[in-house]
Amino acid sequence: MNRPHRSRQYYGRGPMRYHVIPLCLIVLCWSGLRSWDSLAGMPESEMASGAKRTLVEGTYQLSPPAIQFDKDGTLHAAWLEQRGDARSVKTMRVSQDLHQEAVQVNPKEAEPNALHQAPGLAVGQDGRIFVSWSTAKASDAPFASDLRLARSVDGGRTFEPPILVNDDKQPIGHGFESVLVDRQGGVNIAWLDNRHKSKSGAGAVFGGSHDGGKGVETNVAIDDMACPCCRPMLTQAPDGSIWVAWRKTFEGNVRDIVVARSIDQGRSFSAPIRVHEDKWVFPACPHRGPSIGFDGAGRLYVAWYTEGTDEHPQVFLSVSDDQGQTFATPVSLHASTTSLPDQLRMAVAPTGAVVAVWEELTGVRKRIVMRVSLDRGRTFGSLQTLSTGANAEFPTVAIHESGQVALSWNEHVWPNNRIVVLLERLSDHK
Repeated sequence: MNRPHRSRQYYGRGPMRYHVIPLCLIVLCWSGLRSWDSLAGMPESEMASGAKRTLVEGTYQLSPPAIQFDKDGTLHAAWLEQRGDARSVKTMRVSQDLHQEAVQVNPKEAEPNALHQAPGLAVGQDGRIFVSWSTAKASDAPFASDLRLARSVDGGRTFEPPILVNDDKQPIGHGFESVLVDRQGGVNIAWLDNRHKSKSGAGAVFGGSHDGGKGVETNVAIDDMACPCCRPMLTQAPDGSIWVAWRKTFEGNVRDIVVARSIDQGRSFSAPIRVHEDKWVFPACPHRGPSIGFDGAGRLYVAWYTEGTDEHPQVFLSVSDDQGQTFATPVSLHASTTSLPDQLRMAVAPTGAVVAVWEELTGVRKRIVMRVSLDRGRTFGSLQTLSTGANAEFPTVAIHESGQVALSWNEHVWPNNRIVVLLERLSDHK
């Protein structure tokens, strides 16, 4: 399941293709600093723009980043890196100090097994930070790995030794995880592994910790027909329930997005609810998971990639006001007829503001674009280009309750590559 970074293969048409990330540079933006490359043309009605700055630079490989805000609005970033033959998990508490040092999370005996995806990252309201990644398992079985979780109780300055998340010892893959610290302090992890696999090749599995992340309770199988490499995503509703979204494999290799709800802190989940019948038939895993979130009034938002019945790449968003029992007609986010969308990510503010970011592709260019909704997903502003250069990918987004928005992605500018983060502010927050 967790394929080595340098040999990652995507299957399919258009944007599904071979990716390699060689040399890397990480760049971050901090709102209020003077910009040498700020966003041009960002509507004042949607977002106030910030500037870029460099966090770390080197001729070593980096994974895509993960970003999360803590309760006070400080941004935390995490990534995987490889220097020579050594791989490591790194985090950074992002501040205006240009000389902020990255913190290594893993001990040497728990190196990440690949760099093809970002690590899992979650920050609790008490400031505890949790980072997850997969480690190689001694086995002849391909992609065999274990899932690890490390905890910091001092704001990311140091990390405790990682614990094992999966409770089986099978020589199979355990990864493509999502981590969430709920408002009650529980640590929730959803991931994919093969122990409950059916025809699809993987199962969606959940593990929870109610002791602050010191250990993980018995793993719970959510679905035995999950798409084996489409990363699931967790969120919490205002009523405290835990939700997970993933791509499910239906009969005939139809691969559509579903959600499920837990009202007992992850000990059990409802039956999967299909968000929309895209009826996308695909005989392999497309490596494109959904995004999910709630606003403060309890509206559920789900965003996803599909190629539908006409094999045309599209990105959609749909909402539900009845706990996922019904979903509104999906809103198409990408209207261009001269480019293709890919790698959609979405985040929701308590006010119902929605920020969607994705890759826009042509035959010679990949760039990061964004659209913002300030009316709970009913309408979206114009398409905004965030990246510079001709080769950008793997966007992600996080929103703080104050209206701060962080957007991050990889850019490749020969001879270096970089991860760019922009810290912005929604205009509907004062």
